[in-house]
Amino acid sequence: MALENADIIGAAGSVGTNGTAVWATGAVSARTGAGVYTLTLDAAADAADCSILITPRTTAQIGCYVVHTSDTVKTVHALLVAVATDTAFDFAVIRKPAGY
Repeated sequence: MALENADIIGAAGSVGTNGTAVWATGAVSARTGAGVYTLTLDAAADAADCSILITPRTTAQIGCYVVHTSDTVKTVHALLVAVATDTAFDFAVIRKPAGY
């Protein structure tokens, strides 16, 4: 099945452990502390209107979660056994399709 709403990808990219984007479109990344990164979106996305997928790029069992700090700033937290830790990660911001 073809993707009918190709504009639903609001932002995507790959971020290094230092917070610098390896590549990104639709957002700028930064590291603000140990295991804490911000994604500043080019276009606002309310928490109820998007899903943010984070995939750590590591062999360690690191978990990540996202806080919707504002409509344009999303804060990524990376944890290894409940301790903040730096990690490289990939991200995608999926917007709710029009009409939903």
